[in-house]
Amino acid sequence: MVEGETGSKKSLIRELILYGLIGGSTAALDVALFHLFFTIGVPLLLANFISVNIAIALSFLLNAKFNFKKTDSLAKRAVSFFSIGYFGLLISLAILWVGVDVLKYQELYVKVFSVVIVAAVQYVLNKFLTFKN
Repeated sequence: MVEGETGSKKSLIRELILYGLIGGSTAALDVALFHLFFTIGVPLLLANFISVNIAIALSFLLNAKFNFKKTDSLAKRAVSFFSIGYFGLLISLAILWVGVDVLKYQELYVKVFSVVIVAAVQYVLNKFLTFKN
């Protein structure tokens, strides 16, 4: 193995781990904020919309600064990141619909499957579109 390949693989592994940590943390924040907003009387869909957007915004900022280290053209990158986030939401909804409503699998298993698929798709799209050089 060439030395540059080793560094490149380590960099990719670091990037994937950090992407997962940021994503997991912001997903937990999403759930916590959703619960808080809904508990204080914010309507269900509005609470979800607000919490999802806060989580996507924080995920974008953390990934831009600490993971991909791209702080130029932030507005353009943010539009791309949010678009990919919403695209991921559509994929998740489709997977949930097919898995639960059509195939009749248990909701939690389908949700976990959808999170893995969506995270992989979003990572690739964000790496090569949002945070490209």
